[in-house]
Amino acid sequence: MTHQPPSRPAYELPASGALAEAVDKALNDNRTAHEQLGRVMAVVTAAGVRDILTGYQPDAPFDAARLELVEGEDSLFPTGRYWTTAGVERTFVEDVGQTEAGNALHDLSGWTAYLDDNTRGVWSPLCEELPDRDGRPVFALDLVRAASITLDPPSPAAPDAAPGSMVEVLVCANDRDHYPALVDPADQRDGFVRPWFDLRTVRRIAADTRRDAARYGHGSIDTVHVLSGKVNRTRHAVVMVVSWMYLGGDRREQAVDVLQPNADGRYAVGGHDWCWYVLSDSLNPLIPFRPEDL
Repeated sequence: MTHQPPSRPAYELPASGALAEAVDKALNDNRTAHEQLGRVMAVVTAAGVRDILTGYQPDAPFDAARLELVEGEDSLFPTGRYWTTAGVERTFVEDVGQTEAGNALHDLSGWTAYLDDNTRGVWSPLCEELPDRDGRPVFALDLVRAASITLDPPSPAAPDAAPGSMVEVLVCANDRDHYPALVDPADQRDGFVRPWFDLRTVRRIAADTRRDAARYGHGSIDTVHVLSGKVNRTRHAVVMVVSWMYLGGDRREQAVDVLQPNADGRYAVGGHDWCWYVLSDSLNPLIPFRPEDL
């Protein structure tokens, strides 16, 4: 059998540049859609807990601050366990009875099913990781922070280069560790601020994130790293953030972010995405932040 060389291409394709641009746009649109889905479902989850505890009376008082969620094969699902603002552990069964709690959990799990790998970038910063149960990761979702998320998509982030009028504050992102920083009160997203840290504080954050990654696993903790070296007898520092959860997905090229200092040598570690919030003098969250509340 004689093989004849092809006389023309079997099919035509768009120009390489146009195809690359289309791929980038499609991936960005897909990521934006997932982020918005995660935002809405985080708020809906907080609303679902309220409805369970109030009998679907939105104006009735209730006391819930954190919700236990277990990670299954594809997404998170509620167990019916929660904690009050005073830290008291309770269950839906204790509050509304076995039958009502079972029906409520079935309905609530329909919403938390959207809290999956695609939306992890939204819900993970709102969660504290708890000890595994039967080999499955367990989280406590901060309902107060989830409820504070606005339903509208966030506006584009302000550039990191030129913070405006700054205020010295204490900030926190995990309900435990807090750090001194400068923030611009006008630069907030859903009440969360973009803090600017000096290098000494960045080194503290780096040590704390590495400690948490060793304890809870790198898949749920972004780690910060500070590298030092000399070039022409001048010492330089390089600050990097590694998002380990991105390494296995379509965002792997964004897994390592090298931070640039501003003119004052400060770094915006995590930015709005880490859900940093300002603490009052009594270490209570100020979401949103208003300088007069300090």
